[in-house]
Amino acid sequence: MKLSHALAASVLLTGNVYALEPIYDSDSNSGRTTQYNHGPVKSVMVQTSSAHYFAAYLTLNDQASCADAGLYNEAGNKLIAQLNVADNKSVSGPVAEGHETLAKVLKVTCYDAEGSSYSVHHKVPAAPAITYDRAMQFDNWNVGGGRVPGYFESVHLTTQLSVNTFAPDGQCSILRFPNGDVPALFNGKFSVENVHSDFYSHGGKVAYDAYSSSLTYAIKCVNAGGMTMLFDEWTINEFAQSAELSTNYY
Repeated sequence: MKLSHALAASVLLTGNVYALEPIYDSDSNSGRTTQYNHGPVKSVMVQTSSAHYFAAYLTLNDQASCADAGLYNEAGNKLIAQLNVADNKSVSGPVAEGHETLAKVLKVTCYDAEGSSYSVHHKVPAAPAITYDRAMQFDNWNVGGGRVPGYFESVHLTTQLSVNTFAPDGQCSILRFPNGDVPALFNGKFSVENVHSDFYSHGGKVAYDAYSSSLTYAIKCVNAGGMTMLFDEWTINEFAQSAELSTNYY
């Protein structure tokens, strides 16, 4: 490594005494891919959808190189994760828990054919946010003829669902488990693509497992910054129906 390159890399880690020339996202959004119209890097493409591991692929101009990379809190410019750069093509590394809901920026220190130094930026969104309100109506209890604990013949779900993927290319879907079925909550669809921020109001019939007296389903949204899953878990009997919502980041 040239001395000037080593100095520039050390500056990225220890301070801003000598500023690298910044190159920002040309489209100013947190999509998976950014194209650059000048500098050593042609494009960055995020290859993961994980809040706890980040990987991206770099396309460089001729004789360009990259030596250092980190994931930073976009608001406070605090280093969140030091990343590895391999073969001038890939950037990757683990991201500690606790940063899932923060907007981030990837910064890669790169050099052009003349040895000029740059800090190439790519926005990385926070893991998607899911806000959910629902009501379940249970009617017509059936004793089950002694074969099962008994069950409701009619179950109806009414929902108010809001999602924000913080990116133009986010995706959301409904996950159904073996102990039941729910309607297509995205206004009649079980999945939506290229969703940034939207609201859905829907309702329909529900089926649940009378043998286990339970129902579980999940709403999943993904983007380049992670996967968010909101679980709705119901325990159902004749006299009480209880539920718990929980959110997990992956």
